[in-house]
Amino acid sequence: MAINLLLCIIGFVILIYAADKLVEGSSNLAMNFGVSKTVVGLTIVAAGTSLPELVVSINASVKGNASLSLGNVVGSNIMNIAMILGVTALICPIACEKVMVKRDTPLMIGATLLVWFVAYTDKTVSHFEGITLLVLCFAYFIMTYIIGKKEAAENPEPEEVTDKPRPSNLKNTIFILGGFIGLVAGAEFLVRGAVEIAQSLGISDEVIGLTLVAIGTSLPELATSIVAARKGQSAISIGNVVGSNLFNLLGIIGTAATIPMISDKIAPLTASDQMLGLHIPIMAVTALAILPIMRTGMKIVRLEGAILLIGYIAYTIMLIQSSGAGAPVG
Repeated sequence: MAINLLLCIIGFVILIYAADKLVEGSSNLAMNFGVSKTVVGLTIVAAGTSLPELVVSINASVKGNASLSLGNVVGSNIMNIAMILGVTALICPIACEKVMVKRDTPLMIGATLLVWFVAYTDKTVSHFEGITLLVLCFAYFIMTYIIGKKEAAENPEPEEVTDKPRPSNLKNTIFILGGFIGLVAGAEFLVRGAVEIAQSLGISDEVIGLTLVAIGTSLPELATSIVAARKGQSAISIGNVVGSNLFNLLGIIGTAATIPMISDKIAPLTASDQMLGLHIPIMAVTALAILPIMRTGMKIVRLEGAILLIGYIAYTIMLIQSSGAGAPVG
């Protein structure tokens, strides 16, 4: 028990330190390249913090458990909005930029509805549909960078007043890559210790999977968003969540759907009735709900964060009580 508790503490410390360096490196890199912090949050940070979900989905598809790939994305996207934005807003209200409200969040909602439609038509995401999602993912990242570069040139962000020289691009890149590695390692230590403790207390593997493991793959987003918000980098905080959701929907589902092209032995990406009738609709409702919340005062305040978090807790309780097959794991 003592060793597992130590693992949890070590994992938590690594998570916070790695998130701090990731936010610092991303913020400095944005200024060095002349793009907004929103763009960095939507692209580099979002893709990096989604690495656990990507690894889980690819591994599940290769091992013939393709439905887990879809459940992984759905569970993560619900958690990103309801739990991560909820907890972050409770700790520190999140300011929302106009571009996030008018462009990126509506695009996330559109991607959510697109995946729902594609999966609903024949309960399968085909190879062609997967390739289409990947193309849309790359197009979004390129569009975000080009438009962000133009907007930053027209309306440059005020530079932070400091006596210290700005770190080089190499140092910032090392911070970012080291931050990604630290987030994944910290999450692994924390989840491993927590799972061992839960098992020693007689908690079932099913409940552990629906709660601790689900939270584990979203710990990088959670740590990064909280640290960014506390450092006054709300653009990175909310950009990380919206960008991660877009990357999950287009990049990860697209990848999982195209993997079966490698071998006939790999099952296609399919969606269960429970996934189509319950979990994906909840993901869509969650995505739709965040837009009016962001519009009220262009900020997610503590009360709204509490509402989001209560909603996620209710969803988790429902998962544990139903313990049905096909329940998504984030």
